[in-house]
Amino acid sequence: MKRLLVTGARGFVGRHVVAAGAATGAEVHAVARAAPGKDLPQGEGIIWHAADLLTPDQPQTLLAAIRPSHVFHAAWVTEHGAYWSAPENLDWLAFGARLARACLETGVMRLVAAGSCAEYAWGASTLEEGISAEAPATFYGQMKLAHTRMLDAVTAAHGLSTATGRIFFGYGPHENTARILPYACQQLAKGEEAAFSTGDFYRDFMHVEDLAAGMVALLQSDLTGAVNVSSAAPLKLGEIVSRLGEISGTPDLFRLGARPDRPDDAVYLIGSNARLRTTGWTPCIDLETGLRRTLDWWRDRV
Repeated sequence: MKRLLVTGARGFVGRHVVAAGAATGAEVHAVARAAPGKDLPQGEGIIWHAADLLTPDQPQTLLAAIRPSHVFHAAWVTEHGAYWSAPENLDWLAFGARLARACLETGVMRLVAAGSCAEYAWGASTLEEGISAEAPATFYGQMKLAHTRMLDAVTAAHGLSTATGRIFFGYGPHENTARILPYACQQLAKGEEAAFSTGDFYRDFMHVEDLAAGMVALLQSDLTGAVNVSSAAPLKLGEIVSRLGEISGTPDLFRLGARPDRPDDAVYLIGSNARLRTTGWTPCIDLETGLRRTLDWWRDRV
């Protein structure tokens, strides 16, 4: 991988892929709507570009100027809660098609997009690529799946090497503040109580640095189609929250069961990572270490 372009480079996943890509020795071109701030990856080999990607000719303009060998596409609508049904999902689906066309026109070797576990039908068994049903229950999941299938069709018809890294549950620095672990960390940092549901749901959590390393491994591989980027380790949300409370030394601040469970929450949402492991990638950050790092990061900022 000689020259990598990253869209959505200010986002939770994108910024960590920028850092992980640069660590391989690649020249990384990071694209975001606004100029980079001081909390974004900087250093030799990282070049930032400010651009509105939804401007119709932007993909062709960027790729013609940068001439990347590889592209990681993470830009999408991400407003917490709202993204499940936001009309902007359509805009990013259309952008993905224009980006794929620009990759064909400029000789890009490989295009990998950030997908989602929401592309599957959520059920009681471990979700596996090519086996588990792809029947999204949300508009967001339907648009992400349409994007995956578009890339598959481009590969079949035109030979562009593409893949979709289906993300399960990343956590760590810069995660959206409305999500469960940032909320818990902020309450701990302030010394205030935090209210949760029962937490009787199994989820597939992985530190975002491992997630980013998985995306870079996928970029450097020849795998095509959907590839789960997951820990494959089922953990109850309540157990994760309790572990964080113990690490903080103030577990009494957490109130499990103080909020009702959402009736539509899947009890079990875990992904197989066997395909991604064929690249040589493996998660390196255990839960204890990841939670400590995440709590320390939030404590420095609250």
